[in-house]
Amino acid sequence: MQKAGPKGSSGPKPPNEHRFHYTPDPAVPYTGTQTDWGVFPEADDKMPDFQAAAWAVEALSVMDPDAFREEVAIGRAWLARDGEPVAGFDARVSAVLDKVADCWPQMAAPDAEVEVKGWLAAPETLDRAEAADALLQLVACQAANRILDRGGEQDAVRNEVFTESQQKAFDWLMTQHENGIFSAEFGGKTFPDPALTGFGLLALQTKPEARRTAAEQAAIDNGMRWLLENQNDDGTFGQQLPNYTTCIVTAALARWGDEAKKPALDKAQHAILGFQNIEASGYERGDRDYGSIGYGNSQRGDLSNLHFSLEALAATGLDEDHEAFAKALVFLQRTQNLKSVNDFAGKVPDPEREGEMLDATSGDDGGATYYPGNSQAGYLVQPDGKVIPRSYGSMTYALLKAYIFCGMPADDPRVMAAVRWIQSNWDLATNPGADPALGEKVKYQGLFYYYMVLAQALEAVGLRHVEVRVATDGDGGEVVEEIDWRVALREHLEGMQLPDGAWQNGKNGRWMESLPLLCTCYAMVALERCNQ
Repeated sequence: MQKAGPKGSSGPKPPNEHRFHYTPDPAVPYTGTQTDWGVFPEADDKMPDFQAAAWAVEALSVMDPDAFREEVAIGRAWLARDGEPVAGFDARVSAVLDKVADCWPQMAAPDAEVEVKGWLAAPETLDRAEAADALLQLVACQAANRILDRGGEQDAVRNEVFTESQQKAFDWLMTQHENGIFSAEFGGKTFPDPALTGFGLLALQTKPEARRTAAEQAAIDNGMRWLLENQNDDGTFGQQLPNYTTCIVTAALARWGDEAKKPALDKAQHAILGFQNIEASGYERGDRDYGSIGYGNSQRGDLSNLHFSLEALAATGLDEDHEAFAKALVFLQRTQNLKSVNDFAGKVPDPEREGEMLDATSGDDGGATYYPGNSQAGYLVQPDGKVIPRSYGSMTYALLKAYIFCGMPADDPRVMAAVRWIQSNWDLATNPGADPALGEKVKYQGLFYYYMVLAQALEAVGLRHVEVRVATDGDGGEVVEEIDWRVALREHLEGMQLPDGAWQNGKNGRWMESLPLLCTCYAMVALERCNQ
């Protein structure tokens, strides 16, 4: 393997000045199967060449991931510890695919095409470094075209693209399980946990199946079988928060390719339907919680559990015309600050003052709250003493996602109102909407959960760009920027990734986001939806 010389040089470096050698990693025992050349190239100054090493690792993983498993593992461990972020070929292809909404892949590299034609016409003008980059871009365009030609743009791209950031996170996650089972810690004790196992297996399955090694697939299969073996007689999973846990496990099982999952999913569907607050459980349409689903161990429903539940019901194959979706809409509308559809007004517990009640009513900004009259982001106090629960990011995206699962079209006024709130409050640095009076820390609560539902919701509604007002022109009109949310979210998450490949909410650990395992799963689920 040779590297092109510096810009303006007359040719490639001689082979003896760019060699590969094996550098042992104390974290990876030497088994005698590694090749002598290893995966770490040196540059002229005898310092490691991170870019060439990263490309060599990617090439080995594509050529034969099983045969070069140990070399790839050593290389990735070394890059994670000592290397620098490098965009590989998958990243190039992904960048081309990001543009397909505006042009065909073959039109995504016009400058490279002109340069190559110029060099062919006048070989004496050839710049080897620039030529290598131009040819790489053209090949990436061709690879993107082949992906799209195979049909089903969304699924095809997902089956091909897996970025270095995703692989780094995947490698970290593979160190967190034991035989496919993820554990929780409580009271100084560690125990296998169905919810974290469900999330962990869901995240591991974001790596395209064709790219997984035999060992990686075995870990997923073992974890799935453990979940099946531990399903409760009533169809739920786990002993705590039965609906929440069952929904997470269902999402993981639904992606698994083994038909052994079918009876378990049928039982889970029955259990989730049984948690809905409807007539069969003593509720009437006028009740605040009608149509909702909660954690499963209390009567109160909430939007967070409901969007997980609707997704799980769809994943189990529940008919789209089932009454559960129509009844869920009643509750969803009561979480939306939209007066034309929200009929809720009444007393709700004050989340900040135990034992105190608030007289709540609806706002009209189109965003959403945790449950009718309740917001984790604070309240707007009206002159008459009533309060409007503040809309905030994670719940507005949860509402948008839930609306789509209930069969609403993108041009429904309720959906459009939620999208307007999102465009007016677009932010990746924080979970937007919190009352500033609650302090700086509140802005970061549930941040990685927010990234996950943001990606799920915008994908579900089919929104490619978010139109964000950035300024006003001289005539007082709005200047709007179209943001490709997939590119923006991917770059933001990659910038937040820790050196070991994980993510963690270091600004607010509320809702278990102090756990790198949970934050990493959220981020991986979000990143998969950026690969389109």
